[in-house]
Amino acid sequence: MAEEAKKNWKLVLMLDSRREVNHELELSEEMDQREATEFVMKQLERDSWWFLESGVAVYTNAVEAFYLEEAAQLTTFNIN
Repeated sequence: MAEEAKKNWKLVLMLDSRREVNHELELSEEMDQREATEFVMKQLERDSWWFLESGVAVYTNAVEAFYLEEAAQLTTFNIN
């Protein structure tokens, strides 16, 4: 069964302050779950501010984990 490719993904970022940021991630091209996860990982590896379209800025170093809402598994991110 092929994964669905789409431009919009519901992203949940879990911060080290124990807060969650829910964001509708709008991509410039359709991506499947693996590609969208890799895109988010690359953004987080930059270790800088990530300005989300909703007017919220997140410092990528503060993100402990994230997941795409449609995904069944949790992807942990830690640059240390």
